[in-house]
Amino acid sequence: MHESRETVIDPASPSPARKGLRYELSPYTLGQLEKIGHAKFELGRLTADDFLAPWNADAAALWNIAQSVNASSEIEGEEIPASQLELALAAATKPTARRIDEELERRMEAISSIIRTLLWTLFEPPAEFVSFDFLLEVHRRMFAATSRDTAGQLKTKRVAIEGGGYNIKTLPPEKTALFLRTLCERTNTALVGDEQSRFLTIAEFVLDFLAIHPFHDGNGRTARLLSTYLLERCGYHFARFYPVDNVILERRSNYYDALFRAQSHWYQDDEDLTPWIEFYTDVVFSQYSRALQRVKDANARGGE
Repeated sequence: MHESRETVIDPASPSPARKGLRYELSPYTLGQLEKIGHAKFELGRLTADDFLAPWNADAAALWNIAQSVNASSEIEGEEIPASQLELALAAATKPTARRIDEELERRMEAISSIIRTLLWTLFEPPAEFVSFDFLLEVHRRMFAATSRDTAGQLKTKRVAIEGGGYNIKTLPPEKTALFLRTLCERTNTALVGDEQSRFLTIAEFVLDFLAIHPFHDGNGRTARLLSTYLLERCGYHFARFYPVDNVILERRSNYYDALFRAQSHWYQDDEDLTPWIEFYTDVVFSQYSRALQRVKDANARGGE
């Protein structure tokens, strides 16, 4: 029997109450962060110069993006069979592609829309890293085909996350716009920092976005897409080699546990994001390690 884990997210201020770092960094996590910081150069050394800058939409990279989107959807129970994923990718990149399985039409259209949205963020990034309007547009593009009435619209009633032993009442709708705008402003300011702080800023952004839970539905998929977009934009080009959402899917229970523990005192004086920072860093470190291995294996095969 699962222990009930309940919390209410409703801070008074749209900014963290805790001054300075909202988490602690263990020597182990610091070591991972240092290796992740060097990863972009390590991968760049092992690949062609034009592969990493700008985004190179070759077949392998697109396939990894499609796998990542499908794994992200599987976390929410909205995946499609692997045998149909190629059709969804074709629908995302070639609008004239025909789909033949009517039973999977809705899910395939959802996957295709999310793939198209992620590619849009990578090919046509906004001037700022994130903005209020950009986040609404991302959600609209992701879900316009499957949730027309709510796509790109902020929630109008409080959303509770229930199931699996969790009961989390997310931020009230009347506070959503202000908190989301403030988060975007703080994130844009912080992302001009050094290598390590930029990575940690992305981790914080994902956690804060999910605490705000700005939309009626699709918040998890939106947060994970934005995570990939921000990592890519900040030079962590791992998604084209290995999907981060595959790693999260493998650790789904740990994912929800880390979010809950970090959000239990969100924006309060006793807030502690350490569980989430450690989880996020470990997941991206695993993604990087697998991506690097794939590149090495491909180079070894090419040299045979």
